[in-house]
Amino acid sequence: MRFLSLAACAVSLGVLTTAASTGVNAQGMPPEQIKQILDVTKANWVAFRDWQGQQLIYFTHLESWKCGIDYVFYGLNGGPLDQMWELDECDPDKPNAVLKEKPYIELPAGSTQSISVQLVYPDGTKSPVETFEYKP
Repeated sequence: MRFLSLAACAVSLGVLTTAASTGVNAQGMPPEQIKQILDVTKANWVAFRDWQGQQLIYFTHLESWKCGIDYVFYGLNGGPLDQMWELDECDPDKPNAVLKEKPYIELPAGSTQSISVQLVYPDGTKSPVETFEYKP
């Protein structure tokens, strides 16, 4: 799994700045920039973890960008995107804070080989569907 440091995200943010951006959200940046950041960091949208006989799928990265996302739909093991991850409400004073007690779903160990995720942004556009494979 590839992780980007905070410094790398800041550099990406600087590189991805566009002159045609309009509007600003709670994170203090135009929504188009958040879409670009989420695109660049899509390898980190979700993460698998085996823990105490369960399989956990974390949505922490998406929670940290919740002010730029309206909905997160997902499907397991190649199934339809028929489930929704409920993001915490955006707090303009702490837009990137992850305060959710459990920023993950709990599944039986070994039950999930993949998860597909699609984001819906405040402007109504959707991300491409991204599929993440479980790698023990």
